Amino acid sequence: MEKISFFLDENCKICSFQDSVKVVIYEKQGAWKKGKELEVNIKQLNSMYLLRKYFMDIVVNLDDCKIVVVKKAQGIPYGIFYESDYSIWELDGVPEEFLDLIIDCEKKHIEKMEEEEQVCVAKKLDDGYYLIDLNELQFTKPEMTSKKAIIPFLDKFEFDTLEVLCCHIPPWLIEKEKNKEISMEAHKLKKNEYKLLIKK
Repeated sequence: MEKISFFLDENCKICSFQDSVKVVIYEKQGAWKKGKELEVNIKQLNSMYLLRKYFMDIVVNLDDCKIVVVKKAQGIPYGIFYESDYSIWELDGVPEEFLDLIIDCEKKHIEKMEEEEQVCVAKKLDDGYYLIDLNELQFTKPEMTSKKAIIPFLDKFEFDTLEVLCCHIPPWLIEKEKNKEISMEAHKLKKNEYKLLIKK
């Protein structure tokens, strides 16, 4: 099922994370219809920690909907949705104007990504030792998420160690380590810069 979540103001127009009063998930089952609705109220949140926790809870409550639409994506909420591997759209208007357009563009984007995934983004530094620099990829291929860069390599290549340079440790990699799919050492190099050493 196709799903898109919209952050809306009191007039049901698309707005920023900070100005929203609710999130509405639109679902396509033959035709589009409104699904789950979550109330948003961040006015009482007086710390970055509480704001971060609040939006992390929203991510959990959006279930399997991985597309989010706001008027302006910025700040802590943007970071949380980005880290959670969401497709984030910036649009102005009402949801009904954009539903099919978003899905069509998402499908084209996925097809393009699948083609690009055939090209390995890892650099061979030594026998069995490879590097993926996610920080560099953010500049050269901003549409390339951590999953799209790393998972094809993990699935298709034999290696001893994969070094990953990144600005944060992707939560899905932590999950893979918990599930014993990989082993991972994380080293903080400086603020917002990490080196991960991944082994199978």
